[in-house]
Amino acid sequence: MRWWRLCRGLVPVILFTLCVHDAAAQAEFRNGGLVIPLQPGESEVNAEMDVSDMAAVHTLDPGATLPTIPPETLERFGEYIAGLSQDYGLPGMAFAVVQDGEIVLQQTLGYANVKTGEKLTEHTRFNAGPATQALTSLLAATLEDGSFTYDKPAQKLWPRFRLSAQSLSDKVTIRNLLTMTAGIPDYTDDILDPAWARPEDVLALIAQAPVIAEPGERFNVSQVSVAAGGYLLPRADGKEGEFYDDYVDTVQERIFTPLGMADSTFSLATAQASGQMASAHTYTDRGRYDPTEFWQPEQNAFTPAIGLKSSLYDMTRWLITELNMGVGPDGQRIADPVSIRERWQPARTADSRNYGMGWSRRYYRNVEIIGTMGSYDRHSMAMAIFPGYRTGFVALVNAEGPDALKVLSELPLGIAEMLKSAEQQSAR
Repeated sequence: MRWWRLCRGLVPVILFTLCVHDAAAQAEFRNGGLVIPLQPGESEVNAEMDVSDMAAVHTLDPGATLPTIPPETLERFGEYIAGLSQDYGLPGMAFAVVQDGEIVLQQTLGYANVKTGEKLTEHTRFNAGPATQALTSLLAATLEDGSFTYDKPAQKLWPRFRLSAQSLSDKVTIRNLLTMTAGIPDYTDDILDPAWARPEDVLALIAQAPVIAEPGERFNVSQVSVAAGGYLLPRADGKEGEFYDDYVDTVQERIFTPLGMADSTFSLATAQASGQMASAHTYTDRGRYDPTEFWQPEQNAFTPAIGLKSSLYDMTRWLITELNMGVGPDGQRIADPVSIRERWQPARTADSRNYGMGWSRRYYRNVEIIGTMGSYDRHSMAMAIFPGYRTGFVALVNAEGPDALKVLSELPLGIAEMLKSAEQQSAR
């Protein structure tokens, strides 16, 4: 009944389900996390556009009219997502839509813990897992200046950096590491156990693993690669201490503090001590989600790739900064616009799967979508930017699995439909 009520008022919703099964089929497990590149199914790819193209990301020109989604349309969409979350029995979900620097839709649905009945709030923390890769590239963007660029060789930041192929070691750049094009094989993600591995082990593993291609020639999913890039970045900021501490401190100084992201942390203990960490939930044989324990270690060797814990409030402030090309919600610039946009661009390899620096590109009805979606330690998230419309969304769920991903898959396509409809209306 809910489907019919919504479709009468917002017909494009029917098209949202096109990507659900396709997205689930592309899932890849890495260290207990489920990472899904935002890729469309064949039925929704525009025939005239190649999703593997290297065209520049299109942003709205300064002064151009922004197609505004009508409030009543947003309200119906919010009701639909809330109903869908309820239909799938998700324990809790928080999401927001931002347009032109303002939150135009925000909802917190369900519970932080279904057993205690604790409600979600905008300050409830979730595992933001896959979004951490985009956060790490944002850190790189804040560092870009005359002495540091994405193409800085890793050895210039840390002279002991090595590949097993010594002759290629000096060719690896920060761009290669963050775009997963450094030649590191994907199976290295399964070698290190987060329960005991340290950041130093990540770099030691890179020095021992076979090189599958010259740096910059081939894309290969690798959290090891992104984590290594993240740990080297503080060296560009003059830090030379412990890799983990330097990474955490530099993100705090350059992102969390200036953007007012007070809820964000890389420490599970800190998030739980706040009293506002959403419980992990797992689907049981009773046909429902029940609270369960997190398995992640306190200090995760893969922190720059999957370690972020954050709230809807904080993630929305980060989203606004992306849409404002490096300017935070309070007007403070933390990165140059060119540095921000370059992270969204797919890597320059034929098999990049449209992956840039923590972000993947896709098209739907000629609407360009830059996003990330996936799960980590029984929480799921999705975040996307529609750069041609100064619009974006973030969504957090305290459960993982096909049901959570189906609901999250509705958001980018639904918003694309609303933006396309608003654009057509404004053109009349």
